[in-house]
Amino acid sequence: MATRTLDKFVRRYTTLSSALDSLVHQRLVLLSPAKWDDTNDVEFMELYRAHADAKSVLALCFAMASETYHHWRVFTQGMEGVCIEFEKAALETAVGAGPRLVARPVDYLQVKQLEELTPADAHRLPFVKREGYSDEREWRIVATCFDEPKLSLPIGIDLGSITRLVLNPWMPPVLADNLRAIIRGLPGCAKLKIEASALTNSDRWKAAGKKIAAAT
Repeated sequence: MATRTLDKFVRRYTTLSSALDSLVHQRLVLLSPAKWDDTNDVEFMELYRAHADAKSVLALCFAMASETYHHWRVFTQGMEGVCIEFEKAALETAVGAGPRLVARPVDYLQVKQLEELTPADAHRLPFVKREGYSDEREWRIVATCFDEPKLSLPIGIDLGSITRLVLNPWMPPVLADNLRAIIRGLPGCAKLKIEASALTNSDRWKAAGKKIAAAT
């Protein structure tokens, strides 16, 4: 899929419980970055919070890249992993309706490039990561909270902004079928497109391989 097409969508890799919360309550929940794996990222969020003199900074991360094994293994929890794909423009509208919310792609920099930034660039800190992460093509929503410390912040979404829901590659078919029935029974989800990822078990991929083997 071309990059131009990919840029129209953002994908949230998450747990099944989080996905169900989004579908039932029609919301996304921004959380504290304090427990993120990348301590560079955690440090930058805290530096930005202190610079802005805010009580807390919360965030939620998405990918603009195509599905990869890395996404499933790093951002989800085995069979409980789910990917919700959204229209990016619709989420940008939802973010625009909330105060102190910013959504934009992450900038990937080399250390030398980072060292060339100045205090005038402090507002970029929540959206900067090391170049080694660039394949993720991350898109991030960040909330700056000034009134009181917060550990979470819900923002409302329109279920129509969800283009599809992808179940992880390791979910047994019988469980996937049951989950489809449960989700489509939720209000507003009857026509939701639900797919099972074929990343690690593709009939089409295997058939192509068999064709090659037969030809030799």
